[in-house]
Amino acid sequence: MRNKKGDFTGLIYLVVSIFAFAVFLLILGYIAPQISNAMIEKIGVTAEINNSLQTTTNIAENTLTTLWLILFGGLLLGLFVTSYFIPTHPIFVPVFGLLLIVAIMIAVPLSNAYEELAGNANLATAAAQQGIIGFLLTNLPLMTLIIGLITLVITFAKPGDGGSTLA
Repeated sequence: MRNKKGDFTGLIYLVVSIFAFAVFLLILGYIAPQISNAMIEKIGVTAEINNSLQTTTNIAENTLTTLWLILFGGLLLGLFVTSYFIPTHPIFVPVFGLLLIVAIMIAVPLSNAYEELAGNANLATAAAQQGIIGFLLTNLPLMTLIIGLITLVITFAKPGDGGSTLA
């Protein structure tokens, strides 16, 4: 277990990654039904073709939220594991606090941007179908604070000499 190191910027990576993937899924949730419905009108000759095109719409409406939650859970788990393996000393708590403030300052405009996108008339239907993503990204600054505080506790409340393990 030597040389297992992480860094304090993992929280910022998590926030930006879940935002980017959520925007991607929001746009995909809008585009997929549009394309499949247009293709049903143009080439939907048989029931088999129509069913396969309708499957695209069902995936876009139902499965994409699950993919985002899996990504979010994986990134969160990775952040917590990495936080545990960071060899730290309590002197770095103020540095982590400053990085937490920076992460929250990054989360605020990302949250506002997602709200603007979700409020767009074209994307509103797709956003409504991805309810949990919208809820978490609307509350992204608060979620960042909570995750950051948990990460702070995991990072600095480890057993060991002076908070530094894996010497």
